Order: sequence, then C-alpha cells, then structure tokens
Amino acid sequence: MFTLLSISLVVANIVSTGVAAVPVSSWLLLAAMTGIMGILWQLFTRPPAQPAAVTESPKAAAPRHLEIQSLQRLVQIVQHGQTSCEVYSTLLESAVQTVQADAAWLVLLPDHAKVDAADAIQYYNILPAQAEELSRHLLAHTLPAGEHITNDLNLRPGFEGSNQRFRSLLQLPLRGLHFEYGILYLLKAEPHTFDGEDLSILQTFTSQAVLSIENLELVRTSLANQRTQEELKIASQVQDSLIPKNLPTDNWFEISSHSLAAKEVGGDFYDFLHLPGRRLAVIIGDVSGKGVTAAFHMAQMKGIFHSLMQENPLAKTERDKFPVPSRFMAQANTALTHCLERSSFITSSLYIIDYEQGGFVFARAGHCHTLYYHALREEVFYFESTGLGLGIIRNESYEKHIKNQFYDYSPGDVMVIYTDGIVEARGGNGTDEYGEDRLKLRLEESYFQEAEDIKSFILADLNGFTHGFPIHDDQTLLVIKFKSAQPPL
Repeated sequence: MFTLLSISLVVANIVSTGVAAVPVSSWLLLAAMTGIMGILWQLFTRPPAQPAAVTESPKAAAPRHLEIQSLQRLVQIVQHGQTSCEVYSTLLESAVQTVQADAAWLVLLPDHAKVDAADAIQYYNILPAQAEELSRHLLAHTLPAGEHITNDLNLRPGFEGSNQRFRSLLQLPLRGLHFEYGILYLLKAEPHTFDGEDLSILQTFTSQAVLSIENLELVRTSLANQRTQEELKIASQVQDSLIPKNLPTDNWFEISSHSLAAKEVGGDFYDFLHLPGRRLAVIIGDVSGKGVTAAFHMAQMKGIFHSLMQENPLAKTERDKFPVPSRFMAQANTALTHCLERSSFITSSLYIIDYEQGGFVFARAGHCHTLYYHALREEVFYFESTGLGLGIIRNESYEKHIKNQFYDYSPGDVMVIYTDGIVEARGGNGTDEYGEDRLKLRLEESYFQEAEDIKSFILADLNGFTHGFPIHDDQTLLVIKFKSAQPPL
C-alpha cells in the first residue's frame, strides 16, 4: 500500500507538472519504486518452500513481513534523499533480521560505494577483530566467486581445528551495472542454517540497495548539474550585460557587430570608448580556453580597458592624456600578470580612430589580422602587423614586441575585425576551415553595402559553410564602415 501510494503521488506530480518540466529526481524515484513494486510482487507470489504445504507457518511469514518493511524503508530513504551510508546501514540491519543471522559485517569499496573510508566497514554483533580474523582466513583460502554459502566453517580449509563461534556463513557481493560496491557477510552459530531461499531473499535486498545507491548518486548529480546550469545561466546573463548593446553612432562611420559563444559563456570580448577630440577607441580580444574561466578573464580585460583608457591629468599635451595602443598593451600585460594563470593568455587589438586627422592607429597583441577595404584603390587586403599575446611574456621586455601602426582612411573604407572562431570555423568534411581567404572574398563581394549588410552577408556564408557542424570556438565579428560622405570638421 505504501509503495502504491508513493507511485501514485509521483505520477500525479508528473501529470500536473508536465512531462518536459519534471525534474530528473522524480523520474528516478518513479523508476526505483516501480522496481520495488515488481520485487514485492515476486515476494507475494513466490511459491512456498515446501510444495506440499497449503499455508505458510507463522515462522515463515515473519521473515516475509520483515522483507516488505525493509524494502519500504529503502524506498523512504530514496524519497527523502538520505545518504548512501544510511542505505547500507538499513541493508545490514534488514538482512540480519530477515534471515535471523547471529552476526554480520559489510565491507564496502569507498570510491564506488560513495561512503567515507571511516564507514567502509559496518558490523553487527561481531567484534572488528573477529571479523578481521575471519576475513584473513577467507582471503587465504579463496571462496568461489559471487554468492556462496558455507554450511560449516570448521570444515573449510584453513579453519580446521579452530574454535569458531560461528559455523554457517553466507557471502553476497553488492553488484551494480558497472561496479562492485562491496560484500555482505552473514553468520549463524549453528551449521547448515542458511539455504537457497535465504540467498534469494538477500539478493533482492542487495539489488534494491545498489539501485537505491545509484539512484541517490544520479539525483545528486542531477541536482549538481541543475545548480551548475543555474550558475552558468547567471554568468551568461552577466557576460551578456558586458557586451555593448548600443553601438557607437556618428556621422563619420557605421558599426555592426556579432558575438556567439561556443558554450554558455565565452572568452571573446569587444568594447568601445569615446575619447575627447573626436576619437573612438575600439578593442577586441579573445581569452585562451573556453567556459567560465575564460569569461572571468574576459571581464577582467574589459575592466583593464576602461581603467587604463582614462584621462591622465599629469599629461603635458592633450594627445598624451590617453595611452597609445602599444602603451596600453604594455600596461595591460603588466596588470594581467597578477591575475592571469601561467597557462592562459589573451590576444587583442586596440584601435583609436581619429576623425579630425582622418586616420587611425592600432596595435595588435597576437590577435587576428585586420581585414581592410581601401575605397580609393578598390583593394581588399590584410594588415600584416607584428605583436605578441598578453600574458606570454610577463616582464618589461614585452613592450618591445608591440608596435603601433598608423593608417589614413578614406570615405567608403571598410574595416573587418574578428576573432579566430570565425576563420577557424569548421565545415566541408569536418576538417576544412573557413579561412582568411574566404573571408577576404566575401568582403570583396560586399564592400559597397552598409556595415549591417556586410556583416549579414559574411555570416550567411559562414553559417552555410558550417551547417551541420557544432560551433567549437567563440565567434565575434565587427564591421566598421567609414561613410562615403564625411562631415566637415
């Protein structure tokens, strides 16, 4: 009745909640109780030990009653999410009561049994020293593998002549689908007191105990995964808030952006900062690795960008109030040495666009080469500039590896800035990469369009190339187009 009621409650919860919204723990509980229902059916329909007997004697009915109670206790343990150690304790106690053993001990494998080493052996009415002595004798004379009954220990090799308090022994491994969790030993003082019926009953108990352990572990794993997913969801929301939603707008240029993380959170970043004197700072970067750690360092790098690109009140000239890109990279590299793991690095490029001068200066810290369309020359090319990723060299010599590059832009020029998740995206036979050459061809075919349309054209080609293959790296794409009609200064 208890089990039927429990199953009914779980099913009612599933129906009311909706199949898709039901947590994993409810499904596991339903599976466990359904299995127990089958076991109980076998217990009630099991034929009597003596075929000639019409009814069970009170002596035979008592163990069966204990079986049912003990199985219900195992169900309650799963329902209330109790510990593995409690399952094993219930198993030991129930096994002793059901077969009316005089003593018992349970040896567990801590790694698989999910118990502490201190709880790896449990005893019932036997001293640890006695159990250890018996174990040594049993190990010295290997018993048959698996379940086994010894009718008289005094007759076993290694036990002859010993003054044994216990004569009958039943051993039963606790086996799961993938692991063996331990061995249960039960003892009686009199010889020839265990039989096949006892073994069959205890197999039912050990099977249910192992199922309970595995279900508890699955529930714990499910809850841990749910917590991880919730934490990743929060991290994703935080990271999303760090990505600029309102792109800079001006009469000199138009900007379109795209960002897609390979996991819930990623390590790509970009940002913009208006500077005095009609200037705009644009930064893009890629943290090595993926996931939460990369996202954390991405947030650090954005913080460094906003900290270092603040006005220096001690600067002698207006132009010196803000660091040039190469100086920024050197300062950022110094700042990152205190918070970036030795195995991590960051690639980045910083551009400062100056409308009054009609040009821009940039420095590349190991990042992807900038793709550029020059309207006057009607030419598409990559800027071939040197630079080393942040965090690779962690001393003052780093500044020697970063150079500024100046370039005068013309009305109608287009700048395409991206992370390696774009050019290294896989398609074709699964090993082909999108590549710089294909990206260059797409800009040659679309440079005359607006920035938003150029971005959409490139992404449509990228998505067609990678169709059917998972994204394996974060993807970020910025398109900056200098308007054909530049306003007067």
